[in-house]
Amino acid sequence: MKKALMVATVFRFLNFEKSDMAILKEKGYKVHTATNMRESDWLKDDGSLDYLKIEKHQIDFGRTPFSKQSYIAYRQLKKLLKEEKFDVIHCHTPVAAAITRLAALKSRKQGTKIIYTSHGFHFHKTARKKNWFIYYPIEYIMAFLSDMIITINKEDYKIIQRFHVKQKCYIPGVGVNVKHITEMQVDRLKVRKRFGLPQDGFIIVSVGELSERKNHEVVIKAIAESELPNLYYIVCGEGERRSYLESMIENVGMSGRVILAGQQSHEEVLELYHASDIGALPSLIEGLGLAGIETLAAGKPLVASGVHGIKDYVVNKKTGIRCDPTDPKSFCLAIEELAKNRELYEHCCIEAKKMALAFDIEKVEKMMKENYEMLNL
Repeated sequence: MKKALMVATVFRFLNFEKSDMAILKEKGYKVHTATNMRESDWLKDDGSLDYLKIEKHQIDFGRTPFSKQSYIAYRQLKKLLKEEKFDVIHCHTPVAAAITRLAALKSRKQGTKIIYTSHGFHFHKTARKKNWFIYYPIEYIMAFLSDMIITINKEDYKIIQRFHVKQKCYIPGVGVNVKHITEMQVDRLKVRKRFGLPQDGFIIVSVGELSERKNHEVVIKAIAESELPNLYYIVCGEGERRSYLESMIENVGMSGRVILAGQQSHEEVLELYHASDIGALPSLIEGLGLAGIETLAAGKPLVASGVHGIKDYVVNKKTGIRCDPTDPKSFCLAIEELAKNRELYEHCCIEAKKMALAFDIEKVEKMMKENYEMLNL
């Protein structure tokens, strides 16, 4: 039986790649995974992919490329590749992808196809020069060790035109089940009550880890600046900045109006999109932002950073309002405009659903099948 290997730094990331694994299984491949399954509890294998009957391998990936842990992961991968002899290796996440492509040098010479899907380069138009100095050369060099590079936003796709790799592809993300989201029947009042949100509040929702990159604090400060008394902000996710954000919420007097709801199931998150009024996506860097697209599919506009992949679907005064991720005032003004201008709000709600269709799962799966076929898989 043909073998395929899916690689990512942590196992839970592969939840985004279940459709790719299903496609490979349909093509007759036995799918293996190589990830770190010993990270924080919220990143470990939760059994959600067991239905695919995949073979899992523990690789001690770290989060930084230049570390002892990366060398250990490299040795573990070399051993795995020698034992299993994969026909195709599909890499995700920058550190794991770089280590894997180095470990697979011999395998590639023997015919193994190497694919790398970038879920957002660390260098982009608004990134710091340091990011370009460190990460661009790595990605440029690693492209020589790849048969195909796939990007999920248009800005990154332009960048890979400079790279030396035979197949350069674009797909609109990992795909969203737009039909399921738009047709959901949600009791708005019941959902609000479950999360402790007022029935008459103007509710803003964000979904994403509590990290510096996700930048939730800019929205917290924006709400604190606003004179509107009925703004509420709920954030679903966990991360290392929980304590920092809790202190900030108290310091700016937003206790009770900003809720850190922790990790929620996917269906609970989808219900929350429907029960809210708008979504917020304030990331400093974002390859695309699945949460943002799901918010649009629920018919809700976004106030969002005008950076990187977010620009592919947040169009000013059409699907939301773009803001400066470093400026709380810009988010404050955007939130107030959508809260006060009913005509604009309703227009954005309609256009949000239309935009989401461009990222539908069926479209993405069709494109991925075509990508695999380019490599005769």
